[in-house]
Amino acid sequence: MELRHIRYFIALANELNFSRAAEKLHISQPPLSRQIKELEDEIGAKLFHRTKREVTLTKAGKSFLQDAYQIMDSIEQASINAQLLNVGLEGELRIGFTGAVQDLVPSLLAFRKIRPDISVKLLNLSTEKQIDALNNNVLDIGFISRSEDFNKIEVRPVRKFTFFVALPEKHPLASAETVSLRSLKDETFVMTQKSIGLLYYNSIMDIFKKVGFTPKISYQTNDLQTVLALVSAGVGITITPSPFYQIKGIIKKEISDINLTITASLAWKKENYSDITKEFLLFFFDFHKNELEIGHKPGF
Repeated sequence: MELRHIRYFIALANELNFSRAAEKLHISQPPLSRQIKELEDEIGAKLFHRTKREVTLTKAGKSFLQDAYQIMDSIEQASINAQLLNVGLEGELRIGFTGAVQDLVPSLLAFRKIRPDISVKLLNLSTEKQIDALNNNVLDIGFISRSEDFNKIEVRPVRKFTFFVALPEKHPLASAETVSLRSLKDETFVMTQKSIGLLYYNSIMDIFKKVGFTPKISYQTNDLQTVLALVSAGVGITITPSPFYQIKGIIKKEISDINLTITASLAWKKENYSDITKEFLLFFFDFHKNELEIGHKPGF
């Protein structure tokens, strides 16, 4: 089996049309057909159902497609690592996060001081997408908002955060010591979309159910940074466990009539993690040893 077999297979699996796949690969259709047949003969299984009208993946083809993606990702990562070494960097650390990236900045800056030869790639993803990315070797480490263990993913809770109200600094309630959730019934809310973070969205909706009303959500965005920018601009208010730092134009207030927390956790693959991943995890737990409310150093 050669690399071109896998590339040709992925192209056809994506297009499900020999003509379009061949055009995308800049080859004619007969060579593509030969390569697919060679791949199927070598594997010993049909990967596609072919008729005059359509091409579809078999069960074996669907399974092989997931492995093919991982193979290509591994090859791409190997190429990236070689390029990094060529310019004096030892490797790449891919970190996913929910919420605001500013929460990671202190750790990342401190790690950069001791390992300037490592490139760090940050991806803002929901918890669900981070778990998928970890399973598919697209991420090395995830900062997620769930604490339960997953099949192949190690999860270590590190801290619990309490939700609070984020208000524009000129809001009438900005001078109040605390804010009652019930007093926000007529307010305009800004939130991230449900598809971005299901657990976060449901947690917010649950606290409103407990006080007997549904919030008027006038704006929804794809990330927390935009939510907070809109709050700062006076567009509306939000309920959030972040930021844990001061943002210009935003006043945060404790919620007096309800207490809701969310657990922040670190996640990584139980097996086959890189030496760089292990080094960062040990560093992170040591760096935050005096701050962590829950959790401990990971065992390797």
